[in-house]
Amino acid sequence: MEITELAGGLAHELRNPLSTIMIQLKLLTEDLNDPSVPEDDMRRRALLKVEALRREAERLQSLFDDFLALAGPSRMRKTEVDLIGVARNLVTFFEPVAKQSNVALRLEPNVDRLSLMLDERLMGQAFLNLVVNAQQAMHDGGTLVVRLTKERDAAIIEVSDTGVGIPAADRERIFRPFFSTKARGTGLGLPITRRIIREHGGELTFCSRPEGGATFTIRLPLSPDSVARRQSS
Repeated sequence: MEITELAGGLAHELRNPLSTIMIQLKLLTEDLNDPSVPEDDMRRRALLKVEALRREAERLQSLFDDFLALAGPSRMRKTEVDLIGVARNLVTFFEPVAKQSNVALRLEPNVDRLSLMLDERLMGQAFLNLVVNAQQAMHDGGTLVVRLTKERDAAIIEVSDTGVGIPAADRERIFRPFFSTKARGTGLGLPITRRIIREHGGELTFCSRPEGGATFTIRLPLSPDSVARRQSS
């Protein structure tokens, strides 16, 4: 997608929070300048408006951060990392959130080690984006599985959920920047995740099952040393 199109999408997404901020500031000014409003009421109403301003400011910050992550220059710092360890850390971090949502989170590593040259921070972000999406797709709870396997020259990571699945009408659009089915979603999580995977020489695909649920699959090339060790064994 061209940067001009991205900028146009960003401008469109900024309109609502900026409009809300302007309205709340106007109402707050009116309250503070109205001598007929009792002091306790003024304080209560002012705090409600300040909270609304804080929420919209956080949304703007999130939009800008995600936009820069998608459109900004890449700053990868690759080291040899065990992908199993990255996934295990993610599951440990996210498990309390999953439990609160009545989601059973499982890690299924089908190999002992997956050694790759990658940016551990960025790959962790990509994993987290997929896990958060999966958890949010299960409105009434369910099962979320992170599965890792290895082919001859690639690591395979699957994030599967038992949620609502992806409607057929949305499947061509889910990687499009600013497309979101969530009320306050930025629509940049999946495009950012795909960019991270592609910058590591991999690919991100998905499938949505007719009975419900979806699986996102990351395919990453193994590090040259790992491939060489496997071929010599």
